[in-house]
Amino acid sequence: MKSIYLSIIFFFLAIYSYCTTFPVVAKDSSASMQKIAEGVYVIIHEHATDEWPHGNTGVVVGDNGVFVIDACYLPSRARADISLIRSVTKKPVKYLGITHWHMDHNNGIVAYTDSFPGIQIISERRSAEYIPLNSSWWAVSSAKENSARRKAISDLEKELKLGKDTATGATYSNEEILKRKKIIDQRKNELDELSTLKVIPPNKFFDKEMTVELGNRKVVLKDWGKANSVHDVTYYLPKEKILFAGDIIVQIPIPFTFESWPTSWISVIEQIEKMPLTAIVTGHGPVLTDFSYTKLLRDFFGAAIAKVNKALQEGLTLNQLKASADFSEFRKGVWQRSVDAPDSDWDAIVNALIDRAWRCVRGQGAE
Repeated sequence: MKSIYLSIIFFFLAIYSYCTTFPVVAKDSSASMQKIAEGVYVIIHEHATDEWPHGNTGVVVGDNGVFVIDACYLPSRARADISLIRSVTKKPVKYLGITHWHMDHNNGIVAYTDSFPGIQIISERRSAEYIPLNSSWWAVSSAKENSARRKAISDLEKELKLGKDTATGATYSNEEILKRKKIIDQRKNELDELSTLKVIPPNKFFDKEMTVELGNRKVVLKDWGKANSVHDVTYYLPKEKILFAGDIIVQIPIPFTFESWPTSWISVIEQIEKMPLTAIVTGHGPVLTDFSYTKLLRDFFGAAIAKVNKALQEGLTLNQLKASADFSEFRKGVWQRSVDAPDSDWDAIVNALIDRAWRCVRGQGAE
């Protein structure tokens, strides 16, 4: 009987940790700014489009200025973030730190350089090369006249005009029509911004670790190496015990496995779990206050590695493994806490995880 009561207590503690929220101190039509500690905030955004999210943005206010962590996917959203920041402090943003090269965390750099001349854009040294290269490629390839992204918008507009899904023949409800119009408008705005995107490279680099003094507080930058990306940087406030984890930890919409290194990613999460933390600001999703979710991620990645090892011992091909691998036990924890999305998204992250684990385990240039 005692064990049952303990199980019930631990269940509700877990629910509480996932539902813990911080006070909203400012908001606009598509983002809210939450206060984590005195002078420490996170801006959590709605998605830029149905396909692309904005990364979370951290805000640390010190005696002599502001340190911002990550700069969104679209410059318009980053400019709106600056307005939110100015609503809680009039101090200038002196530093903008980037967690990794993915565009949803840094395309908005230009908004900060326009608003705060002389700002230091800080990045791990190798990522400082990847950021402008990938942002430029993505913007140019997306905005081309014959791009797949433009064709997708055209197809959506044709379906909306017909009033039905051409694949299934199902007639759109009024709710579905409004949803489709919003999707089209968001994607058009995205292409407009990518067509005119001014890519700004970082101007301050570091290797391994770096500490920035803000007078009354320190921000400790650490490059953990290969995890979600080739170089993942966290930003740690030792006094407040708050970690801005970037995409090393993502809860919503999904953990991004597409360019990941699962074997070392597990090790990175294990090391983070040993840190004295009161809050973990995820790259996407809510602020976490314990390690329940990180342990689930480790188990998820570990299962993929174990399945790859077993498949290799049995002489299976990668495609045979993908066809037979069952990750349903993780779906509820990793997926159902996320936003409503098609099953194909879950299949995509599982397939990508198997791909990346296959490379890591076999030593095919992934370590």
